[in-house]
Amino acid sequence: MKKGNKLNKALSVISKIMEIVHWIGAGISALMVFITIIDKNFIAECIADEGADFATFDAYGFDVYALTQSGDVNNFAVIMAFVGIMITFILMALIFRNLDIILHTIMGNYKHATSTSPFQKDVVRRVREMGIFAIAMPVVGFIITSIITGVSLANGIVSEVSVSFDGVIIGLICLCLSQIFSYGASLEEEVDGLI
Repeated sequence: MKKGNKLNKALSVISKIMEIVHWIGAGISALMVFITIIDKNFIAECIADEGADFATFDAYGFDVYALTQSGDVNNFAVIMAFVGIMITFILMALIFRNLDIILHTIMGNYKHATSTSPFQKDVVRRVREMGIFAIAMPVVGFIITSIITGVSLANGIVSEVSVSFDGVIIGLICLCLSQIFSYGASLEEEVDGLI
């Protein structure tokens, strides 16, 4: 049992660090949206300083290349890319937050836990939320890239965007796991009712 506790504690620390990193990333992305709106040349100057590789914005499966065919910066694409990155980072922060709470529940350190069993309604809800957040990430990426593509094409600009739907697979796995945990929770309630 001690090895499990050490592993749970290590995973809890890692998940908390990842949550904080993603909240910071979301804040930086929000700041970049604001800066790009205020100073339309900021990203263009950064790209000029750093090179064309700096013109690609990506986060967890969606990519936006912000240079037009003429080499100009598509500021709308940059702003939308940072909005998508911000939302994606928020969703990842919430996934790691839920993971941390689940680990604290199992270790018996969460004040709202009814037991140290993973088979309880709060854990089921949190695993289900993790699945929903994972599915939401590629959906957000698809919406953002669709908006960028639509607006860019309407203005005669060709933008390169791509979306990976790996998050849907992970989300579906989490939703399936939540059903297993839900079944385990109902069995545990029945056993507790018999005692």
